[in-house]
Amino acid sequence: MPNRQQEIMNATLTLVSEQGLLATSISQIAKRAKAGPGIIYHYFASKDEIMHSLYISIFTELMDALLDNALLERPCLERLKTIWMRRFYFHINNPAKAKFIEQYKNSAYFTPAQEQLTNELLADLASMIANDINRGDIKPLPLRVVHAMTLGVADNIAKLQIAGSVDLQENELNAIAELTSLSVLN
Repeated sequence: MPNRQQEIMNATLTLVSEQGLLATSISQIAKRAKAGPGIIYHYFASKDEIMHSLYISIFTELMDALLDNALLERPCLERLKTIWMRRFYFHINNPAKAKFIEQYKNSAYFTPAQEQLTNELLADLASMIANDINRGDIKPLPLRVVHAMTLGVADNIAKLQIAGSVDLQENELNAIAELTSLSVLN
């Protein structure tokens, strides 16, 4: 990705973090990126395209942070706990990106086409969970339920930590990761 295009997406992320997805305009993005609107439109056809590109970029980064080939060789409980911890720390280390994903998914931008792209990015994780279900390691629950009971908890705990509502230590985080992982195991 060209550096200027990334600067535009970074400016957009900052603005969305400060004022929200819908309140962010092309003129604000241009000003924050120190670029004229013409430069913005050189790289992106519209605000919608900026938002879609930013979402796919961040979601791809999240998936890369969660999964790697070595992880797939670990026992099921260890994999689930590791993914939980990685998801938690992705949110802690990238609060603006986590907030953007949440806002985007709860907006009109998240169309069926965007949901399909998201599902494609989730394919490796979904396949891993499906294989665990088929082997009998994980309860035969819908994937969205497994996600809500594990990674959804990681997201919510991270929000609490970011807000300063809790100050969990590593041993407490590991205990939570284990409890949520055990909740879906057979």
